[in-house]
Amino acid sequence: MREKDLKLAYNNVLAQTISTSQKFLFAGNLFGDIFALSLSELDKSTEEPPNKLQVFPQGSDVDVNCLAFHRDFLIVGSIGLIYGVQWDEEAQTLSTKRAWEIKIPLQVDAVEVPDVNSFWLCTETDTLYAGCGDGVVYQIDLEDGRIQREYRGHTDYVHCVVGQPDGRIYSSAEDGTVRLWSDKQKEPTAMIEPYKNPQLLRPDWGKWIGAVSVNDDWLVCGGGPRAAIWHLRSMECTRVFDYPGRVHVCEFVDDSVLIGGEHNHVQFYTLNGTLQANIPVEHTASYSAVWQMSPFKFMSIAGFSNKLHILKDFRFLDSKIEMYGNLQGDDVENEEEEEYDDEDDGENDTF
Repeated sequence: MREKDLKLAYNNVLAQTISTSQKFLFAGNLFGDIFALSLSELDKSTEEPPNKLQVFPQGSDVDVNCLAFHRDFLIVGSIGLIYGVQWDEEAQTLSTKRAWEIKIPLQVDAVEVPDVNSFWLCTETDTLYAGCGDGVVYQIDLEDGRIQREYRGHTDYVHCVVGQPDGRIYSSAEDGTVRLWSDKQKEPTAMIEPYKNPQLLRPDWGKWIGAVSVNDDWLVCGGGPRAAIWHLRSMECTRVFDYPGRVHVCEFVDDSVLIGGEHNHVQFYTLNGTLQANIPVEHTASYSAVWQMSPFKFMSIAGFSNKLHILKDFRFLDSKIEMYGNLQGDDVENEEEEEYDDEDDGENDTF
């Protein structure tokens, strides 16, 4: 199979993010490619498909597991490594040089380098939280690249980390737990174990928790166990959702809950558990969803397929954007000839 055909058939997008200016969408896959799309293309009133995406290869040794955007830097989480590349918005180009990089410490008893699986960026404090394959959540100061703290307690790899500006952090992991942390305390402040709830347990799919999201009063999480809402003060499960597949995405979106994963639909529910929208997707599994409410409303859902699914009212699928096969340039193989330059030439800072 030619490399182009391989990428078309097995494109797997785990990560998306939106630029600080809210003008560009970025998506990264396990082939080490990062795609960029001008969001002005999605705000058109016409039914014409958007112009072609740009692709910025990061190298065949880079799995793009998670993405974040801070000021004018795109932050990439890969295997044992977090690095930043500068985005020139006027030229619409991503630098081929890593501006900085942070290596995840290798644990004494580690048998492999841990993946960086999830980011949560606190813009108020310029702090990045990274959930990793060694079961640790790392708190990183983006001003100097220093690992300020390691949140330890999970016994298996962390799938998702989110937080709130007041210093509360929430992490979900393969060990079946959601742990609640405070940046002022060493140990977790609370723990949820959904698989111990008979309403949630699905034994064939295991106890792992693939995603977690929070707002001021509520937490939603799911994985092998069913997705459910928990009240943060009482730590009681108050609502179970009927999403039929394994859960890799669950988010509070406005006054709704979005759930996606290993199913041919993503679904929106009310907080009371009523199904609002059942949106078909062509993914084998949905792994990523990003959205914004202004300057215009849109959502992009990605996963194991070659398409970004675009929603403008969060109730219907508006369009699908081909990734490979919709690139600027002559051909995917020609793009691949530009390997990402990660050699240290004096411009690449390791914090």
